[in-house]
Amino acid sequence: MVNKKELKPFDLRQYPIVPLVGVGVLLTRDNSLLIVKRKFDPDAGYWAIPGGHLDLGEKVEYAAEREAYEETGFIVKVSKLACIIDKIMYDSHGKVEYHYVLINYFVEQIEGDRDQEPIPNSDALDAKFVSYDELKDYTLTDSLIELLQQLKIGYDSI
Repeated sequence: MVNKKELKPFDLRQYPIVPLVGVGVLLTRDNSLLIVKRKFDPDAGYWAIPGGHLDLGEKVEYAAEREAYEETGFIVKVSKLACIIDKIMYDSHGKVEYHYVLINYFVEQIEGDRDQEPIPNSDALDAKFVSYDELKDYTLTDSLIELLQQLKIGYDSI
């Protein structure tokens, strides 16, 4: 059993009693995808699209736009739903350690210089645009790999 007193604030999502809702954004530029290196678990140190948790009382599309700004400094607008991914991770004993329903959106940058580099912030250790051909050279989260495969964009398999 997990001792909640030992958990850090971001770890409170570990061993949830219900699935949690997460949002993600796909921002592309010149055949490249914006990705961030995750700071916290699940998947700390792995590369993923910008995203995070839906807050209580928050609309899903607003959450996606907010998370994009918080993690990269880009002001974006949701253009359309991309894909919904189930992210369920088990611990070594077979117990659900993390369970998310990830709602992913295509977004467009609506303000700022289109050549601006992302500025990692909040939950991101790093942020950059990576060409689809080079994504295989990064340690991507399983959910990002699944998303790219479902969308059939730039990433066939590992």
